[in-house]
Amino acid sequence: MNKIIRGLDTILSIFGKLLEATLAVGVIVSVIMRYVFSISFVWSEEMLTMVFVATTFFGAALGIRESEHITITNFVDSMPLKVKRFFKILSQLVIITVSIGMIYYSIRIIHKVGRVPSPATGIHKGIYYSILPITFFITIFYSLVSIVSEFFPIEKPRKGYKDDFELGDEIVQGGK
Repeated sequence: MNKIIRGLDTILSIFGKLLEATLAVGVIVSVIMRYVFSISFVWSEEMLTMVFVATTFFGAALGIRESEHITITNFVDSMPLKVKRFFKILSQLVIITVSIGMIYYSIRIIHKVGRVPSPATGIHKGIYYSILPITFFITIFYSLVSIVSEFFPIEKPRKGYKDDFELGDEIVQGGK
């Protein structure tokens, strides 16, 4: 189980970094094209908006795993361990409930307007909107992992994942 969770953590982290890099490069190129060359592409603005949305939703799902969302725990922190555990599980159940609702309504939206092409790129809006159910399924998975971790040992998340982009010593030494 830990291997599956760690794999999903790593995939989401790398995917998030690729989305962020795409967004950064896209915005820089778009600004240069607009203000230096007076050229503007509507399709690039639409794509950058969707990359930003994807970054937000995938990052939020990973934030559930890493417990990086804002929480106010003053009241709960003063409680006994069993009460803390109860409130942690309760909060995860609320997240799961909201996520199920979001999946349901996002699928309904996709069925209603998913075949409509977007104005600038012509890509069906259903492809853009598919970000919602995918990320909320991941959110549910991570909430379930959080609940299970209250009863069974589950590996803590590696925050930052900087090692994903660094060459290991054995690779560097082997290349000399």
